[in-house]
Amino acid sequence: MRHPPKRRYETDLLRMSVAKKMVAHEARTRTIQRWCGLSEGRVRELYRSWAQDRGFRYAVRHRGPTPHQPALFLKTSRLRSEAAALAALCGLYEIIPRQPLANVRRELPNLQRGERLLRAYETFLSLIGRTEITLEQTVLLLTAVTQGTVLRLGHCVHCGAAIVFDPNDRRRRACGRCDHRTHATDHDFSVKNVPGDPQEGVQQSLF
Repeated sequence: MRHPPKRRYETDLLRMSVAKKMVAHEARTRTIQRWCGLSEGRVRELYRSWAQDRGFRYAVRHRGPTPHQPALFLKTSRLRSEAAALAALCGLYEIIPRQPLANVRRELPNLQRGERLLRAYETFLSLIGRTEITLEQTVLLLTAVTQGTVLRLGHCVHCGAAIVFDPNDRRRRACGRCDHRTHATDHDFSVKNVPGDPQEGVQQSLF
């Protein structure tokens, strides 16, 4: 089905807007291609244009493979908290599909989700300030949470705060504050020993 010229024009404007913002956030060429539907040559032109507009000789471009280890979001209490806040924003912006996808890496990226992803990430930056989580890592987080095999979005079993956790490691199903408070009184604490664990066997809906 062919779209009317006005709609195609609006789509093209959105495509360029999203791509330029991704360039500003130092996304890789391949990432921009997948989420915006642009050719490699067009993305390279955007990099050059962005750098020239700001008086730089080159734009910052990360090379090599994209981040691929979701476990990085569980390394520290701060990263777990920030990842949970960011994943929750992705849910609020309806970036995380409500229905399972057959192939997340292929089906998740599209222009509309890319635009909402940027809104969620920039909202996150405005709330958090300085963070180690890049846009590329946000894509990794979103992909991992959507797949749900190595990382999930859920609730702290104690206070109900949003958390991200490894579904194969039940000890991580508490937010950093509750985990720290519990360990201060019981060094042998384990979430699997909490009666009536609402997380058992299923991932709870955050929204």
